[in-house]
Amino acid sequence: MSNKSSMISQAPAPSAVSNSLHQLLPPTEASELIRRARQYDEKALTRIYTLFSDRVFRFIYYRIQDRSRAQDLTNEVFVRLLEGIERFQPSGDDPSLALAGWILTIARNIIIDDYRRNKVRSAVPLPEDIDELADSRNDLELHLTRADLQAALGQLTEEQQTVLLLRFEEGFTSGQIAKMMGKTDMAIKALQRRGLASMARLMGHGQDDAVRGRQI
Repeated sequence: MSNKSSMISQAPAPSAVSNSLHQLLPPTEASELIRRARQYDEKALTRIYTLFSDRVFRFIYYRIQDRSRAQDLTNEVFVRLLEGIERFQPSGDDPSLALAGWILTIARNIIIDDYRRNKVRSAVPLPEDIDELADSRNDLELHLTRADLQAALGQLTEEQQTVLLLRFEEGFTSGQIAKMMGKTDMAIKALQRRGLASMARLMGHGQDDAVRGRQI
């Protein structure tokens, strides 16, 4: 397909500023963009690439910690997008999040395939304490830096990694992440709490001084 060569280029490095997707792609624009992209309209496909390439690169790079391989896998995500866009049918009432969720699902599957090809085993996740989930009214927020995320992500489950990256690197709310991942808001908050508690233990902090409760 001729569109592939014009759309796929070297993925950009992570940006210091992450804009919220819902501000850049309102649902009304997303519906029209998806309609045109399904017809392989080059401008629509380029718009999708511009919106998501940086996010996809960050998402992959944080997981595999290899810039060159992350660039290759990012390009593979958009090749698969082109192969499947004609069949893509957004579900729910927010086509922007549906599109983001679909693209990130492609990225997650490609990361898993890459692990298998390279026979890389994820680190065994740290144990979880049931008591940490007792209060479902609060989210736990760690004082995270990008270095913290990069250093600790490998100790978390795949779903915890996804939730924390979308929450703290991309700025999505737990409700938005739930729609993107096809889960309930409560399930996303539980994944976030468990992931943050594991990171606090990994970084050698006590829960009291490393993690603080924040009302949702």
